[in-house]
Amino acid sequence: MDWLLILCSLVHIFLCPFTKVEESFNLQAIHDILYHQTNVQEYDHLEFPGVVPRTFLGPIAVSFVSAPFVALFRALEIPKDASLYLVRCALGAIVLWPLIKLRKRIQEMLGQGTSNWFVFITVSQFHFLFYLSRPLPNTMALPLVLLAYYYWLGQQHGKFIACSAAAILIFRGELAILLGLILLGELLTRRLSLVKTVIFAVPSGLIWLSLTVLVDSFYWQRLLWPEGEVLWFNVVLNKSGDWGTSPFLWYFYSAIPRAMGTSLALVPVGMFLERRVLPLTLPPLFFVLAYSFLPHKELRFIVYALPLLNVAAAAACSRLWENRTKGKWRTLLALVAIGHLVANLVLTSFLLMVSRANYPGGEALSLLHKMESYESNVTVHIDVLAAQTGISRFGQLHDNWMYDKTENLKAGSPELRMFNYLIAEAKSKHAYNLRPYSDTHDIVAHIEGFSHIRSSYNHFPPIRIKTKPCLFILKNKYPPEEPDFSFTLRKHPMDILEEQATPLAADVEVQDFESTNNSETEGLLPDNFTEIPVSIQNVKD
Repeated sequence: MDWLLILCSLVHIFLCPFTKVEESFNLQAIHDILYHQTNVQEYDHLEFPGVVPRTFLGPIAVSFVSAPFVALFRALEIPKDASLYLVRCALGAIVLWPLIKLRKRIQEMLGQGTSNWFVFITVSQFHFLFYLSRPLPNTMALPLVLLAYYYWLGQQHGKFIACSAAAILIFRGELAILLGLILLGELLTRRLSLVKTVIFAVPSGLIWLSLTVLVDSFYWQRLLWPEGEVLWFNVVLNKSGDWGTSPFLWYFYSAIPRAMGTSLALVPVGMFLERRVLPLTLPPLFFVLAYSFLPHKELRFIVYALPLLNVAAAAACSRLWENRTKGKWRTLLALVAIGHLVANLVLTSFLLMVSRANYPGGEALSLLHKMESYESNVTVHIDVLAAQTGISRFGQLHDNWMYDKTENLKAGSPELRMFNYLIAEAKSKHAYNLRPYSDTHDIVAHIEGFSHIRSSYNHFPPIRIKTKPCLFILKNKYPPEEPDFSFTLRKHPMDILEEQATPLAADVEVQDFESTNNSETEGLLPDNFTEIPVSIQNVKD
């Protein structure tokens, strides 16, 4: 059944290759490790550090796995945006490995039937596989959490504590609640003694804490413990609420139902029919309850709870399916188990299609690359919405192009008129912020974004997604012959070539030099940030 997990994960990757602002740090860090290596001064995070620092250990692991394939692609001169697929596949493989191990542990504990249903339920749901290959901070911690589950269910307490310590100290401090509850259960049931806990925990904590401080202090160019600063920001200062707040029970009435779909109704059934799953489901439920006290809530914050809750749903389905020949009512209940998978798949297909068109920035830059020759020395300014919705260094294909994301430039300003192209947010071609360009720029294309959902009984499915203009690509009709980019934080690539050229190497070609392109705008968005499906249309007079 493992092939089904791999196949469905690949579907998510290839249908939704671009990433959003929440994934920016890890994705840019992976790019910089692969392409700039030890030249830390060229790294994205020094220019766009974000609200809080994040660890480089996750990006290093993903880069290690993907580096041979990226090197092969570079040798074959395959465009750099193809490496984005490689990186996401590498991250997906890192997460799938412990997930498959967990599936095998479930098979040992609860049987082949529950193991198979666990796979069916997981692939039928949208969010877990969607997040599985996305370079979010939570996804970076997910492999260690899944390994911790695996060792916990196998009563390998030393390895459980080591994985838990790494997940907590390096990636996500809030996992102390979830994994701490599991550890507390082991102590209360006397499957683990307090002395052994200390013997395992203290060395593990010191090793992982020392590792993250040493590595991350090098990359951030200052002494720091990244996750410690995150905890201080979110817990002590309680600043996470600045990015949006949700009601206390939001995880229970919104996030978990959306993540689990119709499988949620089978969780209590599984807890009742298979008592062995009860200890598996209580820690994630109490974790979600405790985590609800923080005002800022996003579904990805509790993604670690989904596998254990799915075990309970799988146990219910397995029992219902095994009893399908014991009467008409049992047959009907078995069909309900099958039907709930169909319902999940319908919902997942809809969400996947919406998400596939949810990255206007990535689509816009990809379209611009198709419209303009790579041999041209193009300069393009990318506004905030475009930078937050799909543009990353992996999408900046040409070393002789200048990709600029300088913020707070006024529409129509002399600075913006220095660029050959602008990717600008606007609601229509007559929008107020596009008026200053009416005489100087041509609108060559636009990308449509989400407007609303409406029901339509004349179509199948009876739900229609309505869109409206979101981003516009503007071409400068009168680009200056000698543009002045002194207002930016970087120089034009061609200027760097001129500075580096010597009489002995005056004929060095452009591709011999590293790009000095800017990187993705960093930041945070609330969970209810509007999803933006897009479609590309050429503008006609």
